[in-house]
Amino acid sequence: MVLLARRRNCRTVRYVIPETSDARARCVDTAALIVRFCITSDQGNHRVRKHLIVCGIALVGLLAGPLAGVSIAAAPTLVGKDAPDFVLKGTDGKNLRLSEYRGQVVLINFWARWAGDSRQEMPALDRINSTYNRAGLVVLGVSVDEDSRRAREFADAMKVKYPILLDTSPEVGRNYLLEKMPVTLLVDRSGVVRYSNVGFKRGDEHIYLDQIRELLRE
Repeated sequence: MVLLARRRNCRTVRYVIPETSDARARCVDTAALIVRFCITSDQGNHRVRKHLIVCGIALVGLLAGPLAGVSIAAAPTLVGKDAPDFVLKGTDGKNLRLSEYRGQVVLINFWARWAGDSRQEMPALDRINSTYNRAGLVVLGVSVDEDSRRAREFADAMKVKYPILLDTSPEVGRNYLLEKMPVTLLVDRSGVVRYSNVGFKRGDEHIYLDQIRELLRE
């Protein structure tokens, strides 16, 4: 824990930075604390405060130096790996196995009713499904909501025509390294994940289309 204290209006003001396992984040937080401490210090005149700021910047350099070679670990990804197989029940009550679609290009969209991006993305995926379904594209929506009833109601309200599957256990989510929602993956004809996207913003569907067309041509 980093703690700095100073006197202000006859009171002791303390700045505290909680411990964190991320060395880079700790350096940034410490730097911000030092700068704030130096700039707002009312001890001494302007020249003294100026010297304090210079010393603070120097200390930041000392803190950052040992971290120069520290890199931030990339988020885990399945791109380039076989898509984990799964069997899930659809909203129509039928079980569906991912490996049954080997030989086709598959777009898997993991979504949740509480994720605002899912509400925006699903209509875009429905349009993609309508356009490329006959060309060999399969679109699968997978709800990760624990409440299957509310997930069904949400899916019905979205009125998408592609299959919606219900995943109420954590196993599939763990296998697909899910952390945020929604997550969209493209799986090639041999079952390998070729593209992955977390979240959704306007224009992402065009990136999906470029990737889909390329995979369909293979």
